[in-house]
Amino acid sequence: MRGPKLLPVLELVLGVWGTGLVASAGVVIEQEQREPGNPTPLRRTTFYLDAGRLRIESKSAEGEDTVTIFDEAKQVVWVVDRAAGTYTELTAAKVREMQQRMEEARKQMDAQLAQMPPERRRMIEEMMKLQMGSGAATTVREVGREEKVGPYTCIRYEQISQGQRVGEFWAAPLDQLQLGEPEYKTFQTLTRFLEPLGGAGARLVSGGREIQGFPVRSLTYEGQQVVAEETVAKAERRRLDAGLFQLPPGLTKSEFELE
Repeated sequence: MRGPKLLPVLELVLGVWGTGLVASAGVVIEQEQREPGNPTPLRRTTFYLDAGRLRIESKSAEGEDTVTIFDEAKQVVWVVDRAAGTYTELTAAKVREMQQRMEEARKQMDAQLAQMPPERRRMIEEMMKLQMGSGAATTVREVGREEKVGPYTCIRYEQISQGQRVGEFWAAPLDQLQLGEPEYKTFQTLTRFLEPLGGAGARLVSGGREIQGFPVRSLTYEGQQVVAEETVAKAERRRLDAGLFQLPPGLTKSEFELE
C-alpha cells in the first residue's frame, strides 16, 4: 500500500488515543499558521513534549489530519494518517535507506540532464528549483533583542539565502514557554534524526540550531512579500497521558512516498 507523501505528511496530527495509562508532566504548545491578512488559520499544530517523547498533531483547513509520534528510546518516528487509517514508520535504518534513494535519484537526474541540449537543461533545472527549492545554503543571523511578541520577550533572527531574506524568527527563552531542557532536548534529537532527509525532515520543526530558544513567531518571505506567518497561540505545562506517545492499534502500515 502506498503511503502519504513525505513532505506534507511530516507535519502531522491526530486525536488522543489510550486512557487509563500512567501520565507524566509535560508541555503543550499550540501553533497557528496564517496567510497575511487572513484571520482564519490555514493550519493548527499542537506539540506535546515530554522527556524522550514527542507528539505533533497538525490539522489543515483543507482537511489534512495527521500525527507524528517520536520515541527517543526506540529511535522511531510514526506518522499516522487518521482519515486513511494508515501509518508509516521511520527508523534510523529507514532514514539511511531513504537518504541513499534520494542520492541515487539525484545522480540519475544529473546524468539525464548532462545529455540534454543546454537550453533544454536550463529549463528543466529552473522547473526543479521552483518545485524543490534552489538548494542554496541558508544562514541565520541575530538582528534584534528584547522584542515583544505577545507575552514573550524574544530574540529576532533573519534567515538569508542567496543574499535575500527568506524568513524571520522570534525566539523566546524556554522558561517563558514552560519548557525544560529535557523536553527541548527531545525536540532537538528529532531534528537530528530527520537531518539526513534534508528539507523533507526540516519541515517538521521550526527554527534551527542557530536559534536560541523556541520560535514563537515566524515569517516566510517570497521576494519582499510575507507569504506565511506562524505564531504560538498557547503554551502550558500539564500532565500528559502516556497513550499520546504510543502507536494506536488497528492501523494499516504503509510506506513513505518521496515524490
